[in-house]
Amino acid sequence: MPANPFANELFIQVVTRVSLLLLVGVLAVVAIERKPWNELRDATLFLRIKSWAVIAPLFLVTLFSGGFPAFLLAAFITLQASAEYGRLVRMDRKYAVLLAVWALVGLLVAAFVPRFLLLLPLAFFLLLTLMPIVSGRVEGAHRQVTATLFGYIYIGLPMAYFVFIKGVESWGREFLLIVGVAVALSDVLAFVVGSLLKGPKLAPKVSPGKTWAGVLGNVLGAVLGVLLLSIAIPAEWAGAGIVTMTLVIAIGALWGDLTESFVKRDFAVKDAGTLLPGFGGILDRVDSFLLAMPLAYYGLLIGNRIAG
Repeated sequence: MPANPFANELFIQVVTRVSLLLLVGVLAVVAIERKPWNELRDATLFLRIKSWAVIAPLFLVTLFSGGFPAFLLAAFITLQASAEYGRLVRMDRKYAVLLAVWALVGLLVAAFVPRFLLLLPLAFFLLLTLMPIVSGRVEGAHRQVTATLFGYIYIGLPMAYFVFIKGVESWGREFLLIVGVAVALSDVLAFVVGSLLKGPKLAPKVSPGKTWAGVLGNVLGAVLGVLLLSIAIPAEWAGAGIVTMTLVIAIGALWGDLTESFVKRDFAVKDAGTLLPGFGGILDRVDSFLLAMPLAYYGLLIGNRIAG
């Protein structure tokens, strides 16, 4: 049975801090943009905050409700993002179905037999290569197999880590909360700082709007996110682990965003989907989280190990 989130004293504290953060974000947009409402609601920064205002409550409630709601959230994100990716790269239907099925298999493996988590990519590669071998349809098969395997490693495997971390680590919920908020702040402040300071482009052929100043915003957002949810940091985390995790969140968030950018640019597509009006699809919102979360997990483990 799902747990009552309100029974956990940390829930109210986290909700209060996140709510205040969203309110400050809205007030900042109003102060910076200084536009009428009909223009303000279409501003890029306002849309970013609006999307996080929708995602944040769902994210917090499911994590505090227990394993099954968190699993359902992971399944929804995985299937929706995989479907958007499949359409984006023009994946054949049979490969798209395989991607969705294997992504769900990965979530189940992470939940019930986590020791086999690292077998998933290799097993999926073997399954994919059987498709052209058994069917004899080899035309375009290499591209389909490659695109499908990329999609799993980019979307399905990180979401399996979401379930894995929540289930096997006593502090899994706290870790996911901190990373989720830090990634959101990293995303928003990268846009704000990059827009204000401008300066040299980071990767103009991949994402023309990103600047080195925006990278500073990524780091600043990650640091503020971790500080904001410092109340959720477990006592057993070492200082070196927290610092390493924070830096990796910033790098991973940026890397995930750029990864989706080069895929969309390759296929001349602006948004991966249309589920979130005015701001694309689920993949457009979780692209940073997909890389930042598993990388930050290992960053935390390595930092804790170095600290002894």
